[in-house]
Amino acid sequence: MSSKKAIDDWALDYWLLQQYAKLCYRFCYRKVELADLRKIPVNEPVILAPNHQNALMDAMVIVCNTQFQSVFLARADIFKGKRMVNFLTFINIMPVYRIRDGIENVKKNDEVFAKTTQVLHNRQNPLIMFAEGNHGDRRRLRPLVKGMFRIAFQAQEAFGGEDAVKIVPIGIDYGHYQNFRTTLLANVGAPIELSAFYNEYEENPVAAINHLKDVYAEAQSKLMIDIQTEEYYELYQGLRVIFNDEMKLKLGLSGNSLKDAFLADKAMISALDGELEAQPDRISTLNKAVTEYLHEVKKVRLRDWVLNPLRNTTGIHGLFMGLIGKILLFPVFVFGYIHNYMPYRFTASKIKNIKDAQFHSSFKFVVGMIVFPVWYLVIAGILTLFSMPGWIAVIYLLLLPFTGIAAFEYARYFKKWVAKIRVRFSANPAQISTLQSKRKEIIRMMLEIINKQHTDYEIQR
Repeated sequence: MSSKKAIDDWALDYWLLQQYAKLCYRFCYRKVELADLRKIPVNEPVILAPNHQNALMDAMVIVCNTQFQSVFLARADIFKGKRMVNFLTFINIMPVYRIRDGIENVKKNDEVFAKTTQVLHNRQNPLIMFAEGNHGDRRRLRPLVKGMFRIAFQAQEAFGGEDAVKIVPIGIDYGHYQNFRTTLLANVGAPIELSAFYNEYEENPVAAINHLKDVYAEAQSKLMIDIQTEEYYELYQGLRVIFNDEMKLKLGLSGNSLKDAFLADKAMISALDGELEAQPDRISTLNKAVTEYLHEVKKVRLRDWVLNPLRNTTGIHGLFMGLIGKILLFPVFVFGYIHNYMPYRFTASKIKNIKDAQFHSSFKFVVGMIVFPVWYLVIAGILTLFSMPGWIAVIYLLLLPFTGIAAFEYARYFKKWVAKIRVRFSANPAQISTLQSKRKEIIRMMLEIINKQHTDYEIQR
C-alpha cells in the first residue's frame, strides 16, 4: 500500500482496487441507473450525502460509479488491530467516535473533524457522509444527526459568505437490499450551498444547523422512497409492486427505466399519504384487501407480476419459444453452474452468522471479490495438469465469471417461465381467476384514490 501525505491524496493502488471493485459491482447488479450524476461539482469542497439503508453498499454506489477517491467516516469500533486500521485508512475511511466508545475517545473527534475540513479545503476528492448517522432497514428518511452539518459549517468558515462548501443529497433505491443481481437507482440532487446559511450561522449556529437540516431533509426526501407511515408501511411496499405499472400509465410514463418506476412510486406514495390524512378508513380497507391478496399469492407460491396483465403478456407461442431457448442455453447453464457453485455457496453460507441483514449484501460483495478469483486460480491450476494450450486456458478462465452470471440469470428466467406455465395451465383455474379478480379490485380502489388526490402530476425528470 502506498504512503499518502494526506488521506485524500490520489493513490495508484487505491485506483487499481477501485477499478476491480467497479468490475465486481457490475456483476453484482443486474441494472444500475444514475440520474443527474453531472450535478456533482468537481474540484470544489463537496460533501456527498446519500440516504443510508444498505451498509457498505451505499458507499460503493459512489466509489464504483465515479472517478473520485472519496473520503468516508465510519464508526470507530471497526478500527481494531493495526492491519485493520491500515486497511481502512488505505481505503480513505476515518473513525468517528460515539459516547459508547468512551468519553475520553469522543474528544478525538476534534482531530477527525479537522481532517475532514482539510479534505474539503483540498478540493481533490469529496467527503461522503450519511446524515442519518447509521443505516436502517426501511425505505424512509430517518432522523438526522448534526455531525455532517457541523463539519460543513466548520469548513465554510474559511470562506465566509462566499460560495464554497456544498452538500449534495443523493437518493439511493435498491430493488432488494440483500439479493444478488438486483437493481439500483441513484438520484443526485442539486447542491445545497452553505453560503446561503452562513449569515444565520454567524448569528445563531444552532438555528442555522437546524435550518440546513430541514432544507437537506426536504431535498433528500424527494430523491428517495420515503414511506413515513409505520402502521401502513407494508401496504405502501405492497402497492409499489402491485400498482406501479398502472401508476406509470396514469403519469404517461411508457418506459421501463428505474427512474420511471421511481417517479410512479413517489406519485403513488404522495396520493396515499393524502388519503391517509383525509380518509384513514379507506386506507384501512385497502390495507385489508392488499394484505389478503398478497398472502394468498404467496400461499400458492406465485408472484404478483405473473398475475399482472401488463407484465405477463406471454401467449402459448411465447411459452413454447421460451422452452426452445432454455433447451438451447442449457449447456451454458450447466457450465456456469458447475464452475461457480462452490464460491457462490461458500459466500452465501457465511452470512448466517451476521445478525444485521443490512450487512449481508456488503459481506457477500467483499468476500466474493476475494473468493471467486481464488477459486478461478484453483481451476487454472487444474487446467495446467491437462497441458492445455495457453490461449485456450485463458479463454476458458475468462468465460467463468460470465457463464456464472448467465447461469444465475438462466435460473431466474426459468423460474419465471415455470410461473407463467402454472398460471396458463393451472390445475385450479378458479383459484387463479379469484386472485386476478382481487387484484383488479385493488387496482380499482387505487385508481379512485389517485383520481381523487391528484388531478395533475408534475414530473421532474
